Amino acid sequence: MSRVSFHCTMQEGQIGEDTRAELAAGLRQISQEALGESADDVPVTFTDIPTGFAFRAGEPSTTSLVRGSIVGGVTQELREDVMRRICDMWMNISGCTVDELVVSARDA
Repeated sequence: MSRVSFHCTMQEGQIGEDTRAELAAGLRQISQEALGESADDVPVTFTDIPTGFAFRAGEPSTTSLVRGSIVGGVTQELREDVMRRICDMWMNISGCTVDELVVSARDA
């Protein structure tokens, strides 16, 4: 069982199924490369916020939340590296900006 997992939340209709599969694969690859986890064992879940329930500055939100639970005891430097990799990968695949993404990585 993996000591790493991710839960991703975004506005309904914002990110399609094909893109979600790419994002999940990217999260698993980062977990394998940076944390030594088996990519096949890293759970990634997605939750949609129903249309009309998330706003920023009076407009529908375009922000994605990526909440990671990673193996405890990693250095702050490694934790920051993992979160940077996640940001870069997510923005590259989804096309969002840094202002449309929140990434966290708490101890598992």
